[in-house]
Amino acid sequence: MNQFTVLRQMFDVSMVIEQHGAIMQAFSTNTSFLENVERFQHFTDYEQATFQTSIFQKLQPHVEKQTFLQVTWNNRRVLTYVIASDNQYIIAYNILKKENAKKEALASLNSEFIIKSDAMKEVLSKVLKSAQASGTTLLLGESGVGKEVAARTIHKSGPRKDQPFIAINCGALPETLIESELFGYVAGAFTDAHKSGKIGKFREANHGVIFLDEVGELPLTMQVKLLRVLQERIVTPIGSSKEYKIDVQIIAATNKSLIQMVEDGTFREDLFYRLNIIPIVIPPLRHRIEEIPELITHFNARYNEKYHFSKYFSTEAIDFLSLQEWPGNVRELENFVERAIILADEPLISIQTAQEFLNVSKNKSSHKDFSLHTLMPLQEAQELVEEQLISMAMEQYNSLKLASKVLGISQPTMSRKYKKIKEAQAKQDTGFSTRIILEKELDKRLRATAVVTSIGILPIDLERAIAHLGDDTFLAPVSEQLTQVYMKEVGVQWGFIFIKNKAGQIVNLTASEDFIIPNGVVYIGSEVILQTIEQAYNGIISVTPIYMDEYGEWKTCCAPLYDTKGQIIAILGFDYAKDYVESELIKLSKSLNIQLS
Repeated sequence: MNQFTVLRQMFDVSMVIEQHGAIMQAFSTNTSFLENVERFQHFTDYEQATFQTSIFQKLQPHVEKQTFLQVTWNNRRVLTYVIASDNQYIIAYNILKKENAKKEALASLNSEFIIKSDAMKEVLSKVLKSAQASGTTLLLGESGVGKEVAARTIHKSGPRKDQPFIAINCGALPETLIESELFGYVAGAFTDAHKSGKIGKFREANHGVIFLDEVGELPLTMQVKLLRVLQERIVTPIGSSKEYKIDVQIIAATNKSLIQMVEDGTFREDLFYRLNIIPIVIPPLRHRIEEIPELITHFNARYNEKYHFSKYFSTEAIDFLSLQEWPGNVRELENFVERAIILADEPLISIQTAQEFLNVSKNKSSHKDFSLHTLMPLQEAQELVEEQLISMAMEQYNSLKLASKVLGISQPTMSRKYKKIKEAQAKQDTGFSTRIILEKELDKRLRATAVVTSIGILPIDLERAIAHLGDDTFLAPVSEQLTQVYMKEVGVQWGFIFIKNKAGQIVNLTASEDFIIPNGVVYIGSEVILQTIEQAYNGIISVTPIYMDEYGEWKTCCAPLYDTKGQIIAILGFDYAKDYVESELIKLSKSLNIQLS
């Protein structure tokens, strides 16, 4: 048995990469994963698209085994194992599955309920309670949300699971046939009656569950008779005076507002209260978008088996479908998946193929009007609209990955902006905070420090070091100047000088001892740092808020460095640890006589 066979058996996903990051091989029993990996040639590109944080810069070639905990953009926790071997890394992933007891119980029932959103977890909780109590239940929700699936789950998970489940669509029967279908009839009860009579759905469901779909379609005359069954648990067939006692759990469902129908006089109020013992509202698919990928996978497997295909949706296609509106809810999504499985010419259903099979125009919102009723600075208006759009996208999709796609920005940018919004909201929720004032004052002092210390870096030495990259003879004067500046500044964890190469990448020219990035290596940092560096290149001395990375929590200040002609050719940066920042804030609060809050 070779090592690759072992990898397939031991891990959910594994790959082999070269030390510089090129992806050589990938292994998984999940074909959609392999298709996703094939889009990338370099490991850093794959990580950026998959995980919220990267580990590539942290890999140590001389450490045989390394372990990391990573989180994907859809918040799946992954345990990552790295084995260094022969100028290569073997990367192996195990997806941590944290199923709660209720979900495991549901899975054992082979139910088609997909439970991922908080809304559906609440539905599941009520479904299981209804099943155990065998109480009369009213399922409410739009057409196609899965009310019959919920009814069948109640049946499967309760004490009546080995007894009949009888479903009847009250809206699909002519009014003249509803009573005979529900309650049955005796021989000769009416013209064309079967000579042996009929026991009716309620008696068929005795000791089991009867599901009355579209109960709002029942005429008033039938509502009276249904009310008697609910009250007395007795059925009288048409043409008979004999009463039959029944023991059934009644589950009714409707996509109408029965309360409004009661007010309009089209539905009996007493019947409504009898049905509404255990109300369960099943949310529409647009309120549980995070379940769309799993629903697609579920229906994909079903129709592959049904039609003997081996087709699957690409990651991009699933993301595209998750962003669409589904007015027909789960039923419409299922019909689409079946159509795509049948009609697709290739095994891989790409985003282009999905678009062909989906009438996108019907899902586009026509509500594009936007108006402001007061004048404000353009920058303020831009920030306001951006905040509202980001908040709306996260509220609707509950996924950084999907929200970033619909807004057309990168996932790291979306993560940074959303985090900033949440932090601002948290501060508002706690009321006025003097911490904001003190942080601004501290930032002023850090900027002043950066300006003063940047003067210590001589432009002529900086020009020579950049012109002779890699030559320690020319780098030494700059490194010595940086060390002198660094040693004088209390609280600085690291000092560094970054430059841009011809490709526009940020490269470490020189840095203080034990800095994490070696000289001459491209710096791949968080969005907040890269934005601060860019501001310094534009002549703005910028200070980050406190941010967190794999090495701790920091505040970083960046200032421009100039050549002999007054052009910005590099930036000077200082990293301050959070502990130092907190201690300085306390000192400031005391000196300014302001209570830190």
